[in-house]
Amino acid sequence: MVVIAPAFGVALWHGGFTRGGQLAIAAIAVAGVAWFRLRPQAVDIALVGGLAAVALANLASLAWNRGDSSAAAALAAAAALPLLVVLSATARPALVRWLPLIVLALGLATATAGLAGLALRSPPLAERIAGIWRAGGTFEYPPALGLLCVCALAFALVLHAAGRLDRMTAVVSGAVLTAAAVATFDRVTWLETAAVLALFAVRVPVLRRAIWPVVAAAAACALLALAVSHPSRSALERHLRHGALSTRTDVWHAAWDAALKRPLLGYGPGRFRQIYAAPKPGVALAADHVSLAHDAVLEQAVEAGLIAAAGTALALLAMLVAGVPALTGRDPGRIAFGVSATAVAASGLYDFTWSFPPLVLLGALAALAARPEGP
Repeated sequence: MVVIAPAFGVALWHGGFTRGGQLAIAAIAVAGVAWFRLRPQAVDIALVGGLAAVALANLASLAWNRGDSSAAAALAAAAALPLLVVLSATARPALVRWLPLIVLALGLATATAGLAGLALRSPPLAERIAGIWRAGGTFEYPPALGLLCVCALAFALVLHAAGRLDRMTAVVSGAVLTAAAVATFDRVTWLETAAVLALFAVRVPVLRRAIWPVVAAAAACALLALAVSHPSRSALERHLRHGALSTRTDVWHAAWDAALKRPLLGYGPGRFRQIYAAPKPGVALAADHVSLAHDAVLEQAVEAGLIAAAGTALALLAMLVAGVPALTGRDPGRIAFGVSATAVAASGLYDFTWSFPPLVLLGALAALAARPEGP
């Protein structure tokens, strides 16, 4: 875990989205491999193979399209992910024990940053989007903060169930995380937060005494977030009626068409924004225009070709295959890992959260931990 913890810590540096964070997570992976040495171990072939295929396809695309240094940094981060997953698989018991604490600590740190940014209206920790101030934390993107808060909330509850957090600490942690989740004003995050609380209340009855105070805190925080953000009535109504999927169909169609024009090696890593977002001369971009694909598979198809898209889809499917069955059990630990694997995988289908390497790493490691122990 001395490698995994700093890899997640990269999320405190612009969410790991920028070149500095990408190079940092690559350096951490290389140092981990050099220090601990990769040892043959039973790993999820689909998960590791998918992530490795993405890295190799991006390398080929970078060489063919002659990408710049920023693209090279993104490639380095992509190559780091399968290495970190294999390293973690060699110490699965330690992963199962320490991943919840690491993610909870990270979640509380970035949630606090997001709440402070919202209270002070201080970009980039909070942003004013379409007339509403929304918490983004160190990810500087509200849905990414919301995704991490959902995962960290599940881990806070399971740590309490295991006796590793007392009730007061679990309730306070849950309150902070739900407050930040509400403050993102991301509707998917709201639904996932409610689903996590309901899931644990039903599947793990012993947690109900801790969940009810968190629910009460979430309701109070919702009112407080509205008061602090203080959106106009028209802005709030517009946000709630905003079609999260309908506004992205244009970019999905455009991405598919672009991918079919260059199916082998794509247009080059990191070039989706340049291709799709570039305005035509004399034509202004619409207010709801997006500059990223908001779909991990399509974005990889455009940037690095169909092999990269297939690798992304394979890794995403591996997370779902590991995560969804874990949600139906009674083991609190497996449920929490299942929540993280499923939430991260699902987010890759409708958002660009997979552009943040620490979040992809979270989904991959949660998928490893969610699988039942072998014989």
